Amino acid sequence: MKKEKESKLKEISVHMGMFDFEVNVIVGDYSRVVKYIQWKFEDEDFNPEDSDYEPRGLCFFCKGFEPIMWIPKKPKTPREHATLAHECLHVVFHLFEWAKIPVTSDTEEVATHAMAHLITTILDSKQL
Repeated sequence: MKKEKESKLKEISVHMGMFDFEVNVIVGDYSRVVKYIQWKFEDEDFNPEDSDYEPRGLCFFCKGFEPIMWIPKKPKTPREHATLAHECLHVVFHLFEWAKIPVTSDTEEVATHAMAHLITTILDSKQL
């Protein structure tokens, strides 16, 4: 059985630079994710889609709240880094929707810089 301290979720808040937009990144045991999301979104009925397997990562969004991204641990393998990038792209789409920026070839540079900022900030975080 995991020690209590090891099973707690780690939380990283990422401010998206010139955008007045933050992302909460949580890292840790999947079994704690739903209660955390319900608390953050102030919705005790919030429940992500049920699945027969534990996902590699998730991005949660509720209108009026900052997006929340979950990964189980600090990425080490290529697959885990790919999952981090995958979830970061979901977050970038929420940022674009919030800022009413269309996702086009004209805005792809903004999207790629936003992804680079998210990935770098998460991987550099002392909480990870």
